[in-house]
Amino acid sequence: MAPSPDPDAFNLDIGYPVYAAQFASDTKLIVAGGGGEGKNGVANKISVLNIDSADKKIEIAEEKVLSKDEDSPMSLDITEEGVVAIGVNSGSATIKAGKNEHLRLFKLETDNRIETQEKTQLFKAEHPDEYQKCTRFSPAAKYLAVASSVGILHSLAFPSLEPQFRAIDISDAGADADIQDVDFSGNEKLLAYTTPKSVTLLSAESGEKIAEYYPPPASTFRGVRFASDDTLVLISNHARRRGASILKLTLPSDIYLTKQQSQPPTRTVRGLHAGIKAVTALDCRELLACVAGADLSVAVVRTDTLREVKIVRNAHAFPVTRVVMNLSGTLMASTSVAQSVVVVRIEGAAAAASSRRVMVTSTIVSVIVIVIIGVLVQLLVQRQVLGRQNDLAGGEREEPRLL
Repeated sequence: MAPSPDPDAFNLDIGYPVYAAQFASDTKLIVAGGGGEGKNGVANKISVLNIDSADKKIEIAEEKVLSKDEDSPMSLDITEEGVVAIGVNSGSATIKAGKNEHLRLFKLETDNRIETQEKTQLFKAEHPDEYQKCTRFSPAAKYLAVASSVGILHSLAFPSLEPQFRAIDISDAGADADIQDVDFSGNEKLLAYTTPKSVTLLSAESGEKIAEYYPPPASTFRGVRFASDDTLVLISNHARRRGASILKLTLPSDIYLTKQQSQPPTRTVRGLHAGIKAVTALDCRELLACVAGADLSVAVVRTDTLREVKIVRNAHAFPVTRVVMNLSGTLMASTSVAQSVVVVRIEGAAAAASSRRVMVTSTIVSVIVIVIIGVLVQLLVQRQVLGRQNDLAGGEREEPRLL
């Protein structure tokens, strides 16, 4: 594909359609995808990419070719220790026989080699089109959430892969059975999952339903991320592809204390840029969120104001499959069925968001200092007035003595 005209964007034609991506570090990106099962000439691969943002270069550091007799990777996540969890369906003949080892674990070594560790089955292999749509580690890798395309959510203790609680099964919910996205809170106490009609919060430990919230009228949810322990960022797509909005839900203070909260969350909604039609992917790193649009754009949004601070139009030639942000919030990467990986430098947006946080913090500190000075001045004035009153009343003062 032709390079984007945006001066902060640079791309790589990786040679296969990409369906999954995640940053392993600030400058290392893991992507996966392929042509699926069959002899179509397009391999299934996992690729390790090194990113040089200063020179605007993306280089393939290592690749692992997967079996052509199985499906392409569809989702992935990675821990800080380099364990990569990927959703890869077994071959169709194996699935028909009732076996589908769709959850694969790999290890990213320090020399960029990708070593196979383990594969296991969670889904019953009853649906021929079922695949591992969502794969998400909790921030400290205490849990691993895996959701299927037919509405079944598994939460596993990690690294044992033992069920943390009984699987959530909404496969009978009709159109609402599609689990779109999953995420854990930073303190690993909440697990959120979205369907088109709701976002549900569960206890990450027990699976108990904590709360359920709904999208604005005539819209459906598409993605969810925790911006903080008490703040959710969500995407709602408007009916008939007439646009999309980004939402921020500030959860009630008792969200971790009671099953039925005393107050609803505070909701803030802002529409995204004209022509976006719908959002296909979302990611978030506290102060910044990034979205991919059906208009082939990618954009960066500040989570405090929900304003878009950068839009890259026509980032890809065909639909965008994933958008992810590195840990420091300085790079955004997106992938596409067009066999392209696009990285965008967003240091300016990150600096703007950080400066906003610094400004707010400085303002709070200044107010506290002013209050303290005011109190001290008041005490000093009161003491002086009291001293004068004592003098006028003929009060005796003890003369200083020399030692």
